[in-house]
Amino acid sequence: MTTMDPKARYVPVPGTFYSYDGRLDPGLAELHQRVAQLRAEGRLSRPALKQLLRFFRIKDIYNSNAIEGNALDIGETRLVVEQGLTITGKPLRDSLEAKNLAHALDYFEELATHTDHPIRGIDVRNIHAAILKGIDDTNAGALRRTNVEISGSSYKPPLHESVGPLMEEFEAWLEASTAPGVNSSNPLVLAAAAHTWLVYIHPFVDGNGRTARILMNLVLMRSGYPIAIITKDDRERYYDALEASQTSDLTGVVGLVQESVTESLQEWQYAVDQQKQQEEWAKAIIGTIGEREETRARNDYEVWRAAMELLKGYFKQTVDLLADEASRTGLVRIWFKDFGELEFEKFSSLRRRISVKQTWFFRIDFRSGPKSARYLFFFGYETQPIRNAIGRPAVTLHVAKETEPFHYERVDNLDTVVPDLVEVAYEPEEERFMWRSRDDALEYGRAEDFVRKFVAQVSDREF
Repeated sequence: MTTMDPKARYVPVPGTFYSYDGRLDPGLAELHQRVAQLRAEGRLSRPALKQLLRFFRIKDIYNSNAIEGNALDIGETRLVVEQGLTITGKPLRDSLEAKNLAHALDYFEELATHTDHPIRGIDVRNIHAAILKGIDDTNAGALRRTNVEISGSSYKPPLHESVGPLMEEFEAWLEASTAPGVNSSNPLVLAAAAHTWLVYIHPFVDGNGRTARILMNLVLMRSGYPIAIITKDDRERYYDALEASQTSDLTGVVGLVQESVTESLQEWQYAVDQQKQQEEWAKAIIGTIGEREETRARNDYEVWRAAMELLKGYFKQTVDLLADEASRTGLVRIWFKDFGELEFEKFSSLRRRISVKQTWFFRIDFRSGPKSARYLFFFGYETQPIRNAIGRPAVTLHVAKETEPFHYERVDNLDTVVPDLVEVAYEPEEERFMWRSRDDALEYGRAEDFVRKFVAQVSDREF
């Protein structure tokens, strides 16, 4: 079990037995400010908002169920939730769990609008009842009357005789902490504490994790935050953080929720930016760009986009191959996270050397025992060595490394031992990729050669 860091300055969560590492506070304050700013400025049109909320809904249902062992993939989850289908070849319970979680989210979304009263114990039990309806009607919404164990965990939940008094204490705190006008803690910390305390009590026979994650997001949404989606890929880290919380150290849970909210905020920001840039682009097209110039620009973009998707495909293929091999030993983990493609409007802005936000392309995570490394690939305009080589403005792929939680630094700026790759460009006339190293040396070659070289250097230099 993780022990509390003796170097940390622990901040207590009011009304609970939890505390967290105060070194997270600057990041939490910055995130809170970003949320407030986005809510003030980021007005989405009704169609854009509907599409974004649909994306969050399916992603949340899929991942929350997958953490608990549900076998539906995200496409099957969408069919179950949006079309009411039952997936053949998969356990009936898996489809019921997806449908029920969708109903629970309906109830949760309604509760999120009722900010005139606190979150009550009956609300938590109603969420749980929706999750188990038709699966275990006897226990749906009811506190457990038997002792339970958590598979794969050393944690032993309280005896069933203690559940009632523990829930009374928890519900009194929850109601007091979420009452209108109360500002007892950072909303994200409050949400993490509510989630973790409920998991600690483990008040239900089944469905505790899903109920706790909905409760967490209910607290977040009532404070104007986007929801935190704990993904299937985060399952190991999620369980480790919950194990650590048994010592009253909430740091791991707060950090994971912070990262999850940040990713959701990026999706929201992306939707806002896309809408703004579409509006700005339309005005610019009408005022300054003729039809012929627009066609040429879009053709350039499509060629460039195809090349970058090819590069990303090689990275993902290589990571998947290594992940399959690593899974046989259990000693190494490596995974790939895709953030989508760069839209034409952002591509055009970068080519004009206009800075834009949220240009993440993909991320690769490495972990072996206590060692880990996380590399982020994002788009920006070209540096001078690339500009000198190709003779015109270009949109290039840059590499950054996570140097501390939620902070990335360009590999260019690091003095530590890291891979050589710092920037990748594509020359359409020559149909070739260009790699810039930390010493500004340029290499030309096939995408797969760059990919293997990068991964090999991470392995050799970091582990």
